Amino acid sequence: MNKRITAAAIRQYADVSKDTAAIHLNAEAAAKVGYKQPIAHGMYIMGLAQSMYLNEHPSQWISSYSMKFQKALLVDSIAIFDFEVCDSTIQVTITVESGEVIALGDFSVKERQ
Repeated sequence: MNKRITAAAIRQYADVSKDTAAIHLNAEAAAKVGYKQPIAHGMYIMGLAQSMYLNEHPSQWISSYSMKFQKALLVDSIAIFDFEVCDSTIQVTITVESGEVIALGDFSVKERQ
């Protein structure tokens, strides 16, 4: 599944989460720490992965999760979410169009009762 990470979505997440760190919202601040443009919040990306998976599997719920970020995800990038089912664990790989891995993680899922 592909998802463009827009500046508007990051602004909305920043407002709701109260994480208004400049590297997420301001190109100059992001450039000062070495990024070409603002970066997405890690928790936004993790929550998006969970939401995308659950939208496709509405009979399940997530009982635990883990994610490790390899690189920052730049705003206005297209994130590619790949889900691989291994019993009751869902392996998640998030890449960008160039093939670079942004994050690796897993969810433990259960059927809704």
